[in-house]
Amino acid sequence: MRTGATTAEKAFPPFQKGQVWRIGDVNLAVTSVGKTLVHYKRYKSQPKGVPTTLSSKPHLEELLRNSRAVLVTE
Repeated sequence: MRTGATTAEKAFPPFQKGQVWRIGDVNLAVTSVGKTLVHYKRYKSQPKGVPTTLSSKPHLEELLRNSRAVLVTE
């Protein structure tokens, strides 16, 4: 029988514009979400002047899972 941890792992919140994820001391801010791609910025303090990165949704989700990112409410 499976534990609750595996079902919680499968339930990943969908990407939305304005989400901020914390990966250690780095923040990842979602700036735009399309059908298959996500635009995001990585920064340590303020997102001013930080270049935007483009990634596929599955690739970004895998990155966030592997780095144990936490969704931050600001």
